[in-house]
Amino acid sequence: MKLIRIVGAGPNKRRFLSQSLVWLAMVPAAGGALAAPQQSAEHPAGVSPAQLAALAFPGWSDSAAGRVQTVTLPRLPGISRKPRSAWSEGARRVVAEPKLVIRVDATHLTLIAGLVPADEGSQRAVDHTTPMALAAYQFEQRNGAWKLAGRQGVFALRGFFGEASLRAVALSSQRQAVAVEYGSCWQGYCGTWLALYELDKGVARQQPALEMALSGINVDSNGDCVRRLQPLIKPHPQEPRVDDDRTAPESHDCYAVESNWTIEPARDLPGDFTIRYQGAISRADAHALAPSAIDQRQVLRYSGGKYRAISGFNPVPPI
Repeated sequence: MKLIRIVGAGPNKRRFLSQSLVWLAMVPAAGGALAAPQQSAEHPAGVSPAQLAALAFPGWSDSAAGRVQTVTLPRLPGISRKPRSAWSEGARRVVAEPKLVIRVDATHLTLIAGLVPADEGSQRAVDHTTPMALAAYQFEQRNGAWKLAGRQGVFALRGFFGEASLRAVALSSQRQAVAVEYGSCWQGYCGTWLALYELDKGVARQQPALEMALSGINVDSNGDCVRRLQPLIKPHPQEPRVDDDRTAPESHDCYAVESNWTIEPARDLPGDFTIRYQGAISRADAHALAPSAIDQRQVLRYSGGKYRAISGFNPVPPI
């Protein structure tokens, strides 16, 4: 089962989407990005993410106080000019953590750091709507030592509560990308999403090559959803909701959809992105009937810097 942490309905609640989707009676397809762990602390190049972070951020150390840095945020979508916004343009105190090291070639590395706003001390200042800022720094090996070669800085905002999961993905024999997966729950509606950022000579492109919903589940949004999705999902205890008796079944769909995806690297151009969706859905206009099973595949092909669907479609309902 895929494992990605998502935020719960309340600001202090955490849970795993895999625990929600374990109610599905079907067996999910093998493989996919969500099952892959993030890169280990030690990089094959013989330098750790912490060592690179100390080169990218002056005075950085792997401690609560040492991770607090001041960075300059550029003008990007999601970054406001209002100083009191979670992310505002200009200088900002952040908690900086190394997330991923990618080997570009034998003598070049890229560090992807995750930044979240910092409070007056050394703690994270986040809420449900606060994304993680993704920043990239380039390194070159000279005379047997790694040196900072470029500061791209923040190139994207993704996630909730300042959290997102990152992994490196091979698109072809010469091209790589950073896959960013993140999720959230709100009032019984849960989802996970993917954004894929291609690297160009170690620099992350600001426009994602792909962004899409990976999963969606609203079993806990209404009291009748568990019943309506049986026998395709297994029953489970639900938290009582005050408005359950006043919510007409014809007013809402009930669904539980998850997915597994892969990219088959090609020799030159990026390979096809293939995703398989599985789950169940009970439409509002057919709430009295048996639920429909979802088991389908979608294929997206790379062209002009973007992945575009060439077959199938995404059945995850908008959340």
